[in-house]
Amino acid sequence: MLAAVLAVSVGASRAHERPATRTVWDSVFSIAQAARGESAYAKGCARCHGAALTGGDQSPPLAGSAFLGNWNGQSLIDLHQRIKTTMPSDSIGIYDAKFVTDVIAFMLKANGFPAGDADLPSDDATLKDIAIRTSRPTPPQ
Repeated sequence: MLAAVLAVSVGASRAHERPATRTVWDSVFSIAQAARGESAYAKGCARCHGAALTGGDQSPPLAGSAFLGNWNGQSLIDLHQRIKTTMPSDSIGIYDAKFVTDVIAFMLKANGFPAGDADLPSDDATLKDIAIRTSRPTPPQ
């Protein structure tokens, strides 16, 4: 009986979850936003993660195969929340949602993802709907 209740409970909670319907390959940020993000990154992030996003002594890289390997399959909300709740390490939580989203746009550009016409929104629902993928998804046939 308990197993049946647990199975229904787990199934019900998963019913609210849905896989991301877009990816970072879908031109989810603008060039202007990435430029703002580059400026924000230089002011707030480069001292630890390096000007070229290559990481530092105790800071992981934010571009390249190591970064993409760590984040492949996760949604942008996961990355956004990680930055917002753990950065900067000496003043956690000082960055607002727009700052973080602009920095993510810069990171996406630095990782070779295509820009589009619109800025990446800062709202959780949109960010949750966009997956980080290391390779471009193949279109359905």
